[in-house]
Amino acid sequence: MNTPLVFRSMTLQDIPAVSRIEAAASQHPWKEKHYIDSLESGHICQVAELNGEIVGQGVVMTVADEASLLILTVAKEHHGKGVGYEIVEHLSDLASDSCDTFFLEVRESNNAAFNLYLKTGFSEVGRRANYYPATQHSTSEDAIIMIRDLSFN
Repeated sequence: MNTPLVFRSMTLQDIPAVSRIEAAASQHPWKEKHYIDSLESGHICQVAELNGEIVGQGVVMTVADEASLLILTVAKEHHGKGVGYEIVEHLSDLASDSCDTFFLEVRESNNAAFNLYLKTGFSEVGRRANYYPATQHSTSEDAIIMIRDLSFN
């Protein structure tokens, strides 16, 4: 990526744009209320901008010394360009200020996301059976639980 991404805290004004990106990228998108609740709860809510346009977002919940990635979305037209990698690294840096461990769940069929998380230092540690709801083309789906040690960040 030639132009650097700019990261900033998500605001309420960003929610319509973030929701559009999420709706286009996911079969089970977060609703605007999920983002509002995350902002009101004080979660780490970040957007990534490229040339002033939001191209991705991530939300991380922290409890004690653990962080959990609640959602990460990259605009479809920016898939495969390193945006997801940069967002994960940015969120990891922010979470490492107060957390030693970073968790996430990923759909077992989401190979691109699974490989991204492996590339950013996450390891598979378990599964949650039937965690994700069924889609039009499948039954419910397992979640792969992944973890990253942030104590070295």
